[in-house]
Amino acid sequence: MADGEFLSIVGPSGCGKSTLLKILAGLMPASEGAALLNASPIEGPRKDIGVVFQSPVLFPWRSVLGNVLLPADVQHLGRARMTARALDLLALVGLTGFEHRYPWELSGGMQQRVALVRALIHDPALLLMDEPFGALDALTREAMNVELQRIWLDRRKTVVFITHSTTEAVFLADRVAVMTARPGKIGDLFAIDLPRPRPLDVMTTEKFGGYVRRVRAALNAGGGIE
Repeated sequence: MADGEFLSIVGPSGCGKSTLLKILAGLMPASEGAALLNASPIEGPRKDIGVVFQSPVLFPWRSVLGNVLLPADVQHLGRARMTARALDLLALVGLTGFEHRYPWELSGGMQQRVALVRALIHDPALLLMDEPFGALDALTREAMNVELQRIWLDRRKTVVFITHSTTEAVFLADRVAVMTARPGKIGDLFAIDLPRPRPLDVMTTEKFGGYVRRVRAALNAGGGIE
């Protein structure tokens, strides 16, 4: 992957999408081959990698700010400097004024914004996202896609984004990787040549539809669409 690239990964159930992400996160070893970040092998959890899962996994006894600062506390980073950064990131995702609220006071979309800020707080080189919007309703999911694109354009992190949605994959990505059925491998790789920022209306265009059809055809050839 190129530095600052947004890569979406789609594939049939059980093909190994989440396993691949865990290997990239250093949460499990590769059975063969190697995963490298900046030419350095990924052999365990690293401080320069951030992860966002489908569930926000927020601690209910910590405030929004407290949850965001968790990596800073674990890594013993400067609390004052990290607090200032956390407030800046919370403002970036539209959560100014919610710093001292608790997870149960937030909507699902707001909780995922907190999880995203927590993954960005220590300025990782690589951001891994495992179906982060899969549990959200359709309207909130679309809004989060637009929000994630805006944040990515602002911060230009290298992102690996796993999703079941072909439209979501095409909307967000610079490239879409299509995995085959088990044992999973990369069957196809599509470059998405659409200008940014991409409004939701781009989904109604013929060019966008053409990309979606190509990705779906690759999924059918490689083991079926979920």
